[in-house]
Amino acid sequence: MLLKKISTYLVLIALLLGSSGMQAQDIEIKGRIIDAETNKPVEFANIGVVGTYLGTASDFDGFYHLTVAKDFINFKVQISAVGYKVKEFTVDELNVLNGESIKLFSQTYGIKAVDVKADSKRLYGIVKTAANIIEDSYEGSYSANVFLDQSYDGNKTEAVISYTDEKGYGNRSLASVFESRGYEVKEVRRDYDVTPLKNGMIFANDVLSFDIARQRGNILDVDFVDEYELELAEESIVDGDSVWVINYKLNKPNVANTGDAYCKSYNGVIVIRQHDYSVVTNNLEFTSKGFFHAGRDAYRDSSKEADYVCKVSVTYRKTANSKYALSKIEYEGNGGGTSLKANWLVYDYGSFKKGADKTFYTDKTENKDFWNRFSLPSE
Repeated sequence: MLLKKISTYLVLIALLLGSSGMQAQDIEIKGRIIDAETNKPVEFANIGVVGTYLGTASDFDGFYHLTVAKDFINFKVQISAVGYKVKEFTVDELNVLNGESIKLFSQTYGIKAVDVKADSKRLYGIVKTAANIIEDSYEGSYSANVFLDQSYDGNKTEAVISYTDEKGYGNRSLASVFESRGYEVKEVRRDYDVTPLKNGMIFANDVLSFDIARQRGNILDVDFVDEYELELAEESIVDGDSVWVINYKLNKPNVANTGDAYCKSYNGVIVIRQHDYSVVTNNLEFTSKGFFHAGRDAYRDSSKEADYVCKVSVTYRKTANSKYALSKIEYEGNGGGTSLKANWLVYDYGSFKKGADKTFYTDKTENKDFWNRFSLPSE
């Protein structure tokens, strides 16, 4: 009888241990569902594991708690809510985002040109959403190899640059951008004598200030979007993706909404993908009171004011991490006796490596052997 009782106890203990072991295999995922345009919570969003009865819903504040057995690690999880596009992850991918907010995009059925006035609020919503998803959809800290081709007052410089961004597309404040970026000239060649000092200038700082996804004070700053006039130019297809082509204009440009205290006019065209609200290109035209070779956000000598007219085109593409990052900047400015043309082309992305500080000037000599071997990789 005693042996029978001991045997029963052992079976119960084994069952309890087995049960706790099974529980240890569960994956607990917590997070929050928010609106990509407003950053407000999405209540009663459905979070369901496809092909099972497992699921949950977000509460009034958008928070959810999902428990899934480890056996379902590769199953799909769909997140849906009325008025929003469905978002899908694997259980494993969702677990990686444990504790983070997930942004849902409003369901869009297309905006016709004739409906622009009636749906102008939707245009502002599209641009705000494009701004709000930057931290999630663009690269974190990263490094890149860059080819810079610049012509300053007719003096041509070509340089291979090692570029680093310690923070990436996270904190977009101007202070963070300045502190986080580094660019070191590895190789250079010129068609002129490097003296005097200003002839050795590298205009990376000025050109990079137009990476609108990286810093604030432009069309992708949610604090100032409402100050712009927006107009839908067309809905089109770019590289197989449906896009919105949106014209924008500032009637009262200032340092806060343009990044330039001397800006007189500011307008452009931004192209945004419809499926994930990422930026394809941004084409900007602006006029400023002069040019200062330490960057357009720097102080200018008011005695040398003259209209400086500039056109800039910025392009973004996906990296190997399936995140977006700056791909190309094409810059052309003229006025007040100053002429600058520059092309900043990123031809290779990599993991972040601590690099040198910013190179504003270089007196490096040309390494002919390097340039004889160098050919620009295709994008």
